[in-house]
Amino acid sequence: IDLQLLILLLFINVSSGGFNDNRILYRSSYNLAWMKSIPDETLISAISIPGTHESLSLKGGIFTKSQVWKLDDQLRVGVRYFDVYVGIWFKHKEHIYVRDSHWMRGQDYTLDEVLKIIFDYLKAYKTETVLLKVSLYKHYKDTVLKMMEKLLEKYKSEIWTELTVPSLKQVRGKIVFLQSDTFTRGAKNEKSLFIVKNKLVDNVEEEVKKMKSRLCDRRIAVTDVITSYFDHAKKLARELNTKINDLVQKNSEDSLNRGCLGVISIDFPSVELIKKIIDLKPCQPASTESGPPSTESGPT
Repeated sequence: IDLQLLILLLFINVSSGGFNDNRILYRSSYNLAWMKSIPDETLISAISIPGTHESLSLKGGIFTKSQVWKLDDQLRVGVRYFDVYVGIWFKHKEHIYVRDSHWMRGQDYTLDEVLKIIFDYLKAYKTETVLLKVSLYKHYKDTVLKMMEKLLEKYKSEIWTELTVPSLKQVRGKIVFLQSDTFTRGAKNEKSLFIVKNKLVDNVEEEVKKMKSRLCDRRIAVTDVITSYFDHAKKLARELNTKINDLVQKNSEDSLNRGCLGVISIDFPSVELIKKIIDLKPCQPASTESGPPSTESGPT
């Protein structure tokens, strides 16, 4: 029976097409310090970074649940961008609570706990940095903003909240806050145009080409999934992750804009997709890839 159970678990843990909804992780799947090999002077915007959409929406049913791994497991497997929604129901709460984006269901984390888990990880793996985007609910928003400022003051030596995009050297061992629509402390970032209405655009390579100069010019681009109240996140991920997986694979093989994908934030990512994103080399300016200028004369 034990052998049969082991075989079943191994079979279940196999994920394909970039999608995974099995919470079991093996040590062989860990990417604990993958940023170690990236040169210090590399801009954060030039690194292809695996991320999760609604990173801590782990419970609540088909219209709420967006991930299957807890925060510490996501860190171990190599996720370095986190998208978190927080708020309070009652004004006199002492802590800010993590909730899902639509139904405000509690997710058994406070923001203090989230920061502690990430900081503990970064103390163990000092070569890494973590990007964090925090969105606030409208309920008692002014109160939450004040609580957020106290947290930032508490950890000011361990976080990056400037508007500019840092180099990796500046933020190894730190959390880089990214601006959201509701919390504007942190580095500016923009949406990539790879996905429109949760579908991969037809001219992806052209969009990558357009984005390349922005990545090299200190702009963080985030490819993100957008779900509504009644979107089935898991069903959407089964379809979309396969296409993202193909995009990353193609980019790693024969793209003229290799590595220029920025942050890729998705639901239910597989270990394999995360590793493929990690393995992409940092985006390089066109001038460093094209070699010396040609001496051939062009048409007159």
